[in-house]
Amino acid sequence: DLGLDLEYEKQVGANIIIASTQDKGALCEFLGQNGFKALQVSEVLGVYGSVGELGVVAKDNGAELDIACDLFLFDEPKESFLRQSGCYDLRKFSDDKALLAFLQSKSPIYKYKHYINYDSSICQYDKRREECCAKCVGICPTTAIVKIDETRELDFSMVDCVGCGRCVSICPSGSLEFAPLPKASFWALLDFYKDKKILLVDKNFALESVEVELSAGVVPLVLNTTHLNETHFLALLQSSGANLILCTATLSKGNEEAMNLLNTLFERKFGKKAIIWASNEQNLQKALMECEFISTLRFDMVESPMLKREHFAKRLLTLIGNDDFGVAQSGEWLRYGQVKVDTNTCTLCLACVGACNVGALVADSKENTLKFNASLCTACGYCVASCAEKDTMTMQRSGLEFRASYFHFHALARDELFACVECGKEFATKKAVEKVANAMKDKFAGDERKLRTLYCCAECKAKLMIFG
Repeated sequence: DLGLDLEYEKQVGANIIIASTQDKGALCEFLGQNGFKALQVSEVLGVYGSVGELGVVAKDNGAELDIACDLFLFDEPKESFLRQSGCYDLRKFSDDKALLAFLQSKSPIYKYKHYINYDSSICQYDKRREECCAKCVGICPTTAIVKIDETRELDFSMVDCVGCGRCVSICPSGSLEFAPLPKASFWALLDFYKDKKILLVDKNFALESVEVELSAGVVPLVLNTTHLNETHFLALLQSSGANLILCTATLSKGNEEAMNLLNTLFERKFGKKAIIWASNEQNLQKALMECEFISTLRFDMVESPMLKREHFAKRLLTLIGNDDFGVAQSGEWLRYGQVKVDTNTCTLCLACVGACNVGALVADSKENTLKFNASLCTACGYCVASCAEKDTMTMQRSGLEFRASYFHFHALARDELFACVECGKEFATKKAVEKVANAMKDKFAGDERKLRTLYCCAECKAKLMIFG
């Protein structure tokens, strides 16, 4: 009920290009008799655009031709064919009638959904001076997400999106959300599965071919599982109070790393798996036997606007308590990092705090300190790129530490506040004032008034310069 996957429509014409080295004259004629205009080419170098606005680069007698069309059919796939909307493999259709029925469902009205919600304010690629992320672009199987390097922006094409959700599962900051199951919907869903053993079934899993008898207390939940991340999995585990059965033929990269991380902790704490992966009927039978309630696992959390990493950290900490379960290494997609600062050269300018959009770095005005929480860090490295002092801040990819201290803020650098020599008001850190003063002393040599302004607040500096 709370899903945001709105439906859209696009007008799509009837012009079709068929790429094949076999004679498709009969198919072209058949499609022509049913309202389509089909043209066959033998060699295609590439395809660009989207359904209804495709461009096919074909080769004919040594010359390259750029042909516009609405739909593109092929029987020998290339990577570029598979990434564009409106491109279809002829081999997937049993006969010409099945193909025609499919084409008629795509033209003249092409229906598609809005699958991805995007919050650019916490995106770790958007508007940054250096490329620190764009993981979603790399994992997208189509051209639904592309990066515009000139402006450091992401461009989303919902008509090209197949709704696989892989981008959501690996987004480190949580700036991407799966529209059919947004946060509010997921929180509401958790209530139905409290104190139940959850059989999480991917929507593409051939459940109809599996014959298993569910034991008492096991409740199926059918979702697009590829979009689920570590926070989703842990929330399901803690709402259920039992280990989770994940029924899917294959694991997405995001699913796999999240599962491995949680299984590492559960095996060390409980001696059991957090997530039991069942890829077929035999594995599912075994998983149902292994699934059990785990003492102290149940935990309810009030819905809040916390970011993805903070939410996950809060839940993890309830499991870890005051114990120490070692370290789980970072994966390719699920990354953690440690930030170090040279306290001799850090002036607490706080440029790094402004650069961090996941709250891992904060300024504590009461203690005049720069603080860091490693459990929130995604290891993007933008804080290092934003540091005003050369070789002062470093970032190292590290594992997630299963100990309480790892989940709390600790001071990286601190300094005293400097009081204006004229009015006594504290206006900057001591190191920052000394850095500027040391850089300007030689230029102001012999001018006591100018030298004194180096140690003044902005108001007193102006008074000295004007009135002496």
